[in-house]
Order: sequence, then C-alpha cells, then structure tokens
Amino acid sequence: MKYLIGILFLALFAFSEEIEVSAQEFVGDEKKKFTHLKGNVEIKRSSDRLVSNEAFVYLDSNNRPSKMQALGNVRFWFKLKDGRQIEGESNEALYLPNTQEYQILGNAIVRELNKKNVVRGDKIIVRQKDGYINVVGNEKKPARLIFKLDKEQ
Repeated sequence: MKYLIGILFLALFAFSEEIEVSAQEFVGDEKKKFTHLKGNVEIKRSSDRLVSNEAFVYLDSNNRPSKMQALGNVRFWFKLKDGRQIEGESNEALYLPNTQEYQILGNAIVRELNKKNVVRGDKIIVRQKDGYINVVGNEKKPARLIFKLDKEQ
C-alpha cells in the first residue's frame, strides 16, 4: 500500500504543489509499473480539476511518469499562466510528460471561459513547449474552430 501511494503521488504530483486524488478504488502494480484509479476519479491541483470514470498512470524504468490517461466521461477545468480559464470534455485524455503533449480524444471540446473561443474535433493534440496544436475531425464531424477577434483600435 505504501508503494502504491508512492507511485501515485510521484507520478501525478512530481510536477506541482499539493494535489488531491479521489476514486472509489486505487490499484497499483509494481512489476507492470502502473497505477489504476477506478470509479468517480477526481484529480485536483490548486484551481485545476479533472474528473473521469477511470485513470491510469504509467511509469518508466526510473519510476517517473511516462504517460497519464483518463478514460470515460472526461471533464477538465484549468487556468493558463496568463490567467485565462479553460474547460473541456472528451472520451479520453492523455498526457505525455516527456514531450509535454496533451491528447484530447473522442468528441473533444475545449472552451475558453468568458469568451466564444471553442475548439472541437475528434482529436486535439497540443504540445505546449513547441507551441503546436493539431485538431482532427472525422467524416461526419469536421474539426471546428470558433473564436472572436478583438476589435482593432
């Protein structure tokens, strides 16, 4: 149990201040190097929050997180460094810490609160450190960007 809590906190929280995780069940596998959170998963850090049906944290050979995955009814709310507030939803969300890549998958929607800025697609990929975003639609639903331009002075 001590090792499970250690893996969970190292994996999810090595990047920040205090983080609170709740779920109906926590399962850790030392040999396979992953932790599985099941049922009503909620992860909070400062004003940031993610909820999902389940989540996985995968560790590399140095017990550092290599992939974090949230599955089922994923919802998230967070504040950007510039103060803008973002909320979104999808079927699945992945975070790859080594490349700082976020993948928001399946019926993905990301909104900027208090503005009309919305991104929709089947897949939204963001690489923070590279300033890269890729929004992919599908045959039935093309990718959509909706944004409001500020008026020129």
